[in-house]
Amino acid sequence: MRAFVLLVLCASAPGFAAAQDTAIVIQPESGGVVIRPPELPREVAEDAVRRYNAPTTTRLVGRSRLPAGNEWRGDVAVRNGAIVMAGRIDGTLLVINGDAILDSGAVVTGDVIVVGGTVARRATTTVGGEVHVYPAPLAYRVKGEEIALAPPDLRRWFQSLGIEKSWGTADSRSSLSLATGGTFNRVEGLPVVFGPLFDWKLHQNVRLRIDALGIFRTAGDFTDKRSDLGYLFRTELRTGELPAYGVEFRAFDDVAPVEDWGLRSGEVGWAAFLFQRDYRDYYLSKGLAGRAFVQPDRPLRLDLELRHDWETTVAARDPWTVFRNDQAWRPNPPIDDGHYTTLRGTVTFDTRNERLDPTAGWFLRARIEHSSSGDVKPATGVPSAVREPIRTDGSYGFSRLFLDFRRYTRISPSGRMNLRVLAGGWIGGDPLPLQQRFSIGGPDPLAGYGFRHSACNRDIIDPAFTNTQVAACDRVILAQAEYRGHLSLHWASGSSTPEDEASKSLLTLQGPDLVVLADAGQAWLVGDGPGRLAADRLPTLGSWLADLGLGVDWGGFGVYAAKAVTAGEPLRFTLRLDRRF
Repeated sequence: MRAFVLLVLCASAPGFAAAQDTAIVIQPESGGVVIRPPELPREVAEDAVRRYNAPTTTRLVGRSRLPAGNEWRGDVAVRNGAIVMAGRIDGTLLVINGDAILDSGAVVTGDVIVVGGTVARRATTTVGGEVHVYPAPLAYRVKGEEIALAPPDLRRWFQSLGIEKSWGTADSRSSLSLATGGTFNRVEGLPVVFGPLFDWKLHQNVRLRIDALGIFRTAGDFTDKRSDLGYLFRTELRTGELPAYGVEFRAFDDVAPVEDWGLRSGEVGWAAFLFQRDYRDYYLSKGLAGRAFVQPDRPLRLDLELRHDWETTVAARDPWTVFRNDQAWRPNPPIDDGHYTTLRGTVTFDTRNERLDPTAGWFLRARIEHSSSGDVKPATGVPSAVREPIRTDGSYGFSRLFLDFRRYTRISPSGRMNLRVLAGGWIGGDPLPLQQRFSIGGPDPLAGYGFRHSACNRDIIDPAFTNTQVAACDRVILAQAEYRGHLSLHWASGSSTPEDEASKSLLTLQGPDLVVLADAGQAWLVGDGPGRLAADRLPTLGSWLADLGLGVDWGGFGVYAAKAVTAGEPLRFTLRLDRRF
């Protein structure tokens, strides 16, 4: 085995949480913020367990449905799945680690309590009591037909990398935060974000949110083109009922990634911080953006965004790493600098029963965008064999499409089959800029091949691209399949007393998933000439790269071995802390 790939996925760098209610994580690739759900208050967790275990409560597990015209009498509790209801519950509805979707005509005579999920409701629904929503999940273990609080989740504790002081109530809240942001990388080091966040309830179903955050880039030694400080100002106005609507405005100065569709951000950050292996490239993006969205029903959402930003090349710095700190980082390749105006439309259809560990449902996302620049400055050293010359007369423009389709299916009580098809690339106009191009190969999604095995960059010999392994393809297509079979681990007990039966859950571990995987795909150039394909053609199946592999996944922590089957590549190993897709 000539290669050993070790990746660890968690947050963006190691850290410690103190006095935290919420941690803010900047995502440079989206120009937005993600608010990590607050820790669940102890009294809320205990109340949820008490309600679930009450002898008068009807208990359901997994995705549930109550059609119109049907009625459940008494309190109802659902765990590990969403409930979609258009009927009547004569009591209180409790949802643990799932969503409550109240369709037209739904009636709940008592309270609606959701722990570890959200509530989506139409205006024609009726709730006799109050609606309480706690985004943080409930950590519990199963004891027969009941549940009990589980010990603290150490993984979640280590992922909480910030300090926040909050004021106000759930309806109107302001916060002052200091947290790690984005991912550790060779351009910024570890970004640190700081500043206030405001979330106000303006009306019964209308909320206004404002974030005003600074970004401190710890790598230092920046050129005159940028400083050690970036920023993100974001304001969003949205409704909470279905159909939901919202508008957003952003002003940003951040470091954006190239090819963010492969490895997840945390995985990239940990690989860089621990082993000085950065699996992304980056550029500086500074500008303005506006976005509007509509969600007519829970599964369907449509977004339209207009942004204008200045995109420029940035060099790799030399941030400290745990291992291999004496080695040089891979250079960060040049991009095609300029001011870009981009119009982007996105359609998302998501019926998955769980977002983090789905066992059933569809996930479909299609994104189309058109971008133009009147002052583009093409990077020198890219030959015509890779890309036709970019026009600099102010008329440069291109269109790009990206599709991501997934299907999750349970085929037995312990077995699941997951499928994914991904495609993206140039669909019209001038050639794509370097920061919008593609490659394939590496720990994800083709773990049996080396990093950017197929990247269309062999003809780029300019010194500016030496050792950069730049992604230069016009299009990419990929198919992934995996079978997951769940295993349970038990410690035998020689006693069958009631006390032993009641504590049996303490002697049982939720076992790992045995994963059998297969991937295939290719990236290529579009056009006429050697090594290119016409715009209306796909690579023949015989030219696709493919791999096969096995893995063991324990709650997201997985060890995988994959072998290329279409090239003479060595067996490669990958260690991860999240599922593949």
